[in-house]
Amino acid sequence: MSSASASLQPVPHRQYVSTGVFTNHFFTYTQTGTTVRGVPIFALAVARAGDVNNPKGHILRENGRKLVKDVNPSLNDPTNTAVQYSYLVGVIDTTVFPNVAGFIDPNCPFFAPFNTDKPYFLDSPTEAADASTGLQDIGAPIYTRGDITTTAGNILATAGSVTAGNGLLMNSGTFNITGNYIQNRPLLNIGTRTGDTTVAEDKAIYLAGGYLTQVANTNNQTLRLPSTAAIVTALGNTVGASSDFIYWNAGGQVVTIIAGDGNTTMIGTPTVQNYLAKFTVIVAGVLPGGSLYVIRSSV
Repeated sequence: MSSASASLQPVPHRQYVSTGVFTNHFFTYTQTGTTVRGVPIFALAVARAGDVNNPKGHILRENGRKLVKDVNPSLNDPTNTAVQYSYLVGVIDTTVFPNVAGFIDPNCPFFAPFNTDKPYFLDSPTEAADASTGLQDIGAPIYTRGDITTTAGNILATAGSVTAGNGLLMNSGTFNITGNYIQNRPLLNIGTRTGDTTVAEDKAIYLAGGYLTQVANTNNQTLRLPSTAAIVTALGNTVGASSDFIYWNAGGQVVTIIAGDGNTTMIGTPTVQNYLAKFTVIVAGVLPGGSLYVIRSSV
């Protein structure tokens, strides 16, 4: 290798994509004055004001400049001056025109690594769309066998879904749902009633949330839903607590559904013949004297 080529430094091509509004995390570093001895005074400042100008999804490319604590003085955060940065890298925001240069903390949670092989002459305010998905190229997906851990941030899905193969585990906090909650899971097979069973039943297992199949019945039958005691055991006496189960009468005869006891009320069609019926057991209130009042609703 010649001495001329050996002296050339590689052009930095590391890039970042903003993962949130980064107004207070994108800085300039300029001289703000001098001391009485003529020593220059430097300070960090917000590079571009206005959250609307610094949204998530901007592409920032390293330009080769660096700021290091104790080499470059006064690397205090302009918003929280008690905090001092140890290492900042120079970047250019290539998503807007004209491009804006500044410094960022490369390990700041507001920035994620972006594809590093894109040549500089392909900079564009609008990233290309992926041919297979039609989605704008913003960042790579994550595929890992390990954990994804956040000690202070959130896991956000602004579109699409969050799928958990073995459930969601919460050690603390509140599980808040602002949209629709859809739970896809196999229904519990409660069992099968075969033939003619004319004896009224009181099956607490119906409250487990599954389905019961009726086959080969040749006569009309009666199916008694769970008693008040069984409901209290399964659901407690909290008003609004509920449980669903499905009764599938595959036989040709009528099956009459009756309430469990005097403290329960059946609402809706009490007979099932050649179709599925979903029953919702709802704790509606507590009567004077502490007796539980339950509504069973047939859908």
